[in-house]
Amino acid sequence: MESIGFTECLLRRQGVLTPTFKNPRGGKVIHQMDHLFVNSALLESLVSCGTGSPERVFGESMSDHLPIVADFGD
Repeated sequence: MESIGFTECLLRRQGVLTPTFKNPRGGKVIHQMDHLFVNSALLESLVSCGTGSPERVFGESMSDHLPIVADFGD
């Protein structure tokens, strides 16, 4: 995606890959399966980027993937 001009927001803001997927076998959360890519214009307005609460999402069995939450300014 970077080769065509897109940047992954979660990696850019966190500085490292952020695990977002709970493996159904063993329950480990070690892989970033979810990504949010934006173009350079939108990247300039990125204020913050993180994930939903693992305790809430995984603990309440809402999903096996954490949502990516991004805030873009004006």
